[in-house]
Amino acid sequence: MVKLSVVIPTYMEAENIGLLLVRLRDTLESIDHEVIVVDDDSPDGTADIAEEYGRWYRNVRVIRRTGVRGLASAIIEGISKAYGSYIVVMDADMQHPPELIPTMLAKAEDGYDVVVASRYVRGGGVSRWSIGRRIVSRLATLIARIAIPRVRVLRDPLSGFFLFRKGILEGVSIDPESCKILVEIVAKARDVRIYELPYRFQPRYRGRSKLGLMEWIRYVKHILRLSEYRILKFAIIGVTGIIVNLSILALLINYLPVWISGLIAIETSILSNFIANDLWTFSSRRSKHSMARRMIEYHGAVAIGAVINYSVLVGLTYLGINPIIANMVGILLGFIANYVLSEIVVWG
Repeated sequence: MVKLSVVIPTYMEAENIGLLLVRLRDTLESIDHEVIVVDDDSPDGTADIAEEYGRWYRNVRVIRRTGVRGLASAIIEGISKAYGSYIVVMDADMQHPPELIPTMLAKAEDGYDVVVASRYVRGGGVSRWSIGRRIVSRLATLIARIAIPRVRVLRDPLSGFFLFRKGILEGVSIDPESCKILVEIVAKARDVRIYELPYRFQPRYRGRSKLGLMEWIRYVKHILRLSEYRILKFAIIGVTGIIVNLSILALLINYLPVWISGLIAIETSILSNFIANDLWTFSSRRSKHSMARRMIEYHGAVAIGAVINYSVLVGLTYLGINPIIANMVGILLGFIANYVLSEIVVWG
């Protein structure tokens, strides 16, 4: 057993791994530690270079994986083979400064279970990112914080540089679909104390990023699974609510004025949506408030969504957008508002 294990997943990092190991050796020389390089059979000889450095840096272990590839599974394998009481996960491309690790460890020894190197707390930041990448990162962060209640305590849940106490994973099954392991750990581990330590995310030293479109697709699937597919359930119930609304309206207009029939149809669809969401979409989170309070809050949520829908319809039509297209945009934004308010306020 050692105090600290540093897990580094690699693929095609021959240009970076040597320098990283030198910096780790210099930074951690006074700490009882090991470094686990988990390589996915890199054709550029990344594992060979790591093993060569390991001849003089005796703390290094190299795990070669053949027939399997993936950042998430590489990290999980490294964690499973780690002997340390504390585990650091970091990349090999120099975007995560190893000199921050002693400070992260000190925070953990002060009583924190997870210490996150954060780009989005005061003092943190990113270097040389395009506007597009900044927007995508912020949007992905927002999605995680909305969809998964436990993640809302984090400003940077997508950080790939973090330290955690290995004991928090006892009895917890970690099987992420994307490389955003921190999201899964925070979502599943119970009663953990978290600290975010600011750092500046650096440009990649050499080589090319592996974070492509498929990794973002895996991320979306990962968030959907961790959120119990609530947004999809919410959408399905929304469609059934439209059917309920139209059916009630078609039945009642034969007997009542349309303005009364319309109000009854709308209220019936709202109530049916609320009951379905309460029993299915958010069934695991019904205990926070009474049903009556949840029902009132849900009416408020859908009212705000309706106002947004109507405002977008009128505004875009005024600007010359086809009313049908404007209404579709309004419906989408109204749906998003309804879901976010239901997720955070009604069943938050």
